[in-house]
Amino acid sequence: MKPAPQSLDASKSKADAALMELYQLLAKRNAPKAGSFTSLSADQRREYFRVARRRSRARARAAAGAGAVEPNTRNVRDALADAALMILATDAPGADLVLEVLAKVFRERPGVPISVQHRAKVGKMRPKRVALS
Repeated sequence: MKPAPQSLDASKSKADAALMELYQLLAKRNAPKAGSFTSLSADQRREYFRVARRRSRARARAAAGAGAVEPNTRNVRDALADAALMILATDAPGADLVLEVLAKVFRERPGVPISVQHRAKVGKMRPKRVALS
């Protein structure tokens, strides 16, 4: 192989230097800020989540003590599931839509919607969050 001419090597090293500088600037721009979550070590992250869980549970206990339910994802999903069960159990308007959704979700098992409706009607499936009186 023939060595490259001197001028080609010089321009190549200038281009490499420019690319390296651009890379460093972009890396610095996208780097996590000091003290941010992504810059935490594994132990610090565990501690962060431990404290966050403690705060969340304290909020939930405070809300439960006041008689209120915290509107988190789990509680909202439970409330919506309770509403769907009550609609199915009483054949209220919208029961056909709930059955249709169940049929789509369990399309491989066509008996599931009717089974769920029957279990809701006879009381084998009861609402979790809503107290029936």
